Amino acid sequence: MHGNPPSRPWIHRLSRTNPPGRIRLFCFPYAGGGASTFRGWAELLPDEIDVHAIQPPGREDRLFEDPVDTLQATLDAVVPELLEHSKEPFALFGHSLGAIVCWEAARVLREEHDIEPMHMFLSGCRALPAVHDGRRDLHTLPEAELIEELRLMNGTPEEILRNSDFMRMLLPTVRADYAMLSRYSFLPCKPPGAPVTVFGGANDPGVGMNHLQQWSELVEGELDSVVLPGDHFFLHASREPLLAEMAKRLVEPAREPGRDSSHRSL
Repeated sequence: MHGNPPSRPWIHRLSRTNPPGRIRLFCFPYAGGGASTFRGWAELLPDEIDVHAIQPPGREDRLFEDPVDTLQATLDAVVPELLEHSKEPFALFGHSLGAIVCWEAARVLREEHDIEPMHMFLSGCRALPAVHDGRRDLHTLPEAELIEELRLMNGTPEEILRNSDFMRMLLPTVRADYAMLSRYSFLPCKPPGAPVTVFGGANDPGVGMNHLQQWSELVEGELDSVVLPGDHFFLHASREPLLAEMAKRLVEPAREPGRDSSHRSL
């Protein structure tokens, strides 16, 4: 157990501009990830975009807090902070598990508070009705097998995977995140009012083009999808083109949505 020190905020501001940018971008990390996933984003995005990262407990500066293993507990904690920070126009980004949390946080904001982001970016994630298709329950694996799964995913540096002391601290958080994923049950809801862009990696073994296109069933109008070079963690390998695509959609005038899905590969 990690113990129960006082809880820190879930939202960390990463931008250093003062005054803040006029558009706030809230970024939700993948399983096991934290706010550092988005380090350097503020420097690569226009000053108009004020970058904030979601920092769940059990990692980085919240390492000694107990991790959260249910989506509802996550939403109960993060939505009130989003409400405090959403006085300005805002957008949401989430990668993998973070895309699920992002979608569900937007649903709560829409259904319970009548608030919509100006744009939603869903990255490296299957359309939610198919999110469990063929997926193993990783949170129940023995330690050696779970570490090998992390190695195969290619998202954790080898020096960390080989550091037994560090992995001993990290694995409870990874298990909690994968438990959250395994317990997730998609419930149909009113489509988001905001434009939605989905990103995928050209060589992602778990999220193919067909999985991205299935998001079109959950949104109204046009689904905007972009495939970037890289595997499941293309948000690192293709960080600059990813951020350029996001900046265009936030800073430039929005294109009039059409009826059919659009798709581009870079």
